[in-house]
Amino acid sequence: MDNRKNILMICSWLDYELRLGSFFMDQALVLSDNFNFILINFRPVKLKPKNFNKIFKIEKNIYEDKVTILYLYYPVFKIFKSNFFLKLIEKKAFRVLRKYLKKDKIEIDLVHAQSVFDAVFWALSYHEEYKTPYLLTEHNQFTLRNIRKPKIKKLDSALKNSKFNLVVSNDLVRQFAANYFFSDFVNVGNMVNEQLFNNNNRKSSEFFEITTVGAFAPIKDQITALRALKIIDDLNYPKIKFTWIGINAWEIGSEDEVDSLISSFKFKNIEIEIVKLASKTEIVLALQKSDVFVFTSICETFGISPLEALFTGVPVITTQSGGVNEFINKENGIIVPIKDSKAIAENILKILNKELQFNSELISKNAISSFGTKAFKEKMIPIYNRSIA
Repeated sequence: MDNRKNILMICSWLDYELRLGSFFMDQALVLSDNFNFILINFRPVKLKPKNFNKIFKIEKNIYEDKVTILYLYYPVFKIFKSNFFLKLIEKKAFRVLRKYLKKDKIEIDLVHAQSVFDAVFWALSYHEEYKTPYLLTEHNQFTLRNIRKPKIKKLDSALKNSKFNLVVSNDLVRQFAANYFFSDFVNVGNMVNEQLFNNNNRKSSEFFEITTVGAFAPIKDQITALRALKIIDDLNYPKIKFTWIGINAWEIGSEDEVDSLISSFKFKNIEIEIVKLASKTEIVLALQKSDVFVFTSICETFGISPLEALFTGVPVITTQSGGVNEFINKENGIIVPIKDSKAIAENILKILNKELQFNSELISKNAISSFGTKAFKEKMIPIYNRSIA
């Protein structure tokens, strides 16, 4: 008999095929021996004749034979935006969901909203309808830009009624405070699975390997990394390679713009490799032959990519973008000001010339100790149990 409590994890973004929101899946998987997880993403559908067959339809996937993933499609109408009408749609969506879960005799014991927009609003409505307790974890940059006053007021209620308001960094606490939300936030950090990301199979390369992972986007500011590489390129060092992984992670079709950008720098000595999309296994293989990981983001709530690099024993040179301050130190990397391409270049050269050296095994060991699966379970299991109790 399965005595595990059932947790409905509402994800603000989730795509099984693209592995968008894959860390939601991985976190649920790690905790699946203790709890039964149903991950759900509510997906709006514009009311058109060709979309009728999707309205209030549920699609199902199974992750690693353990975690259920659901998409629930619901209708949206431009002309009907009253709170009363939206409530009717929510109630209908919940009835469809509960009927679907009832087939497997699943009664939800706890709702976990992953990020404010818009998961926590669904969680609050579910709580109001069925009295089910819920909690929130915020991962995203928190901003109220383009958010209407009724929704801001509702967010205040959502934070007050939540059993726990979790964040992945102290920087997020400051972001909430800057928008006048002062809850008792609990910083739980983030998680990387050391079964995949580790330094057990590090390989040597004929090149000095510089790696970054991130979608091509202004907030990631990869142009600063390219400017740093240009400084190094002009010094005529041989056998240097820069690998940029995941330019299309957020939006397909960035390759032409990235190619044009890189061509504008006219690199003569540094070899550039662009990877549009990559699986986690492919990212691990790239990291395990890297000499340094460069991260030039302007603003991050946490910074999962540099943490993955640390798990594989790679030192990180990162801009002071927020959450990274909580896990980058002198033993595993260097923090420089945002947009400071000169400082990035100088520190890459220090590692290249062995003026600055790091212990790969120690980097990996310390990262896993603080943010591996064991540490994550020790943080989350008591929180779930207390929320349900």
